Amino acid sequence: MRGKLSTHLESMSSRNLRFRHVAIWRDPFLGGTIDHHTVVYEYLDGRRLMSLKLDWGRDGLHFHDSPEDPCPNGDVLERKWCARLTPVEVLLHWDDVKERNYELSRWNCQHFSRYMYDKADEGGVDMVKPS
Repeated sequence: MRGKLSTHLESMSSRNLRFRHVAIWRDPFLGGTIDHHTVVYEYLDGRRLMSLKLDWGRDGLHFHDSPEDPCPNGDVLERKWCARLTPVEVLLHWDDVKERNYELSRWNCQHFSRYMYDKADEGGVDMVKPS
């Protein structure tokens, strides 16, 4: 999926789409003892609100682009406005880390989500902060 994300973001860029918000979602599993984090970029495609979900795990990167709820069993940890963020910029952020491998203690879903979220801070103001 690593190469497919690049193609997808390039296609989005050719359509002049821009992200409106970026968020870190938490999805608890194993009875709530462990949290899986994912980063979600929201944008409008016509009049439809879309969510591009980037999910980093042991198998590498998976992504899903859909108008559906990106994490039906999860909740938002942080969310911020990023109206100037383009798919090309997200692609550049991804390019910086795409060769990294999953390591539970050094580069897991939480590290990846935090990295991508923090890189999207150009002009962004936090809308939801952790309590």
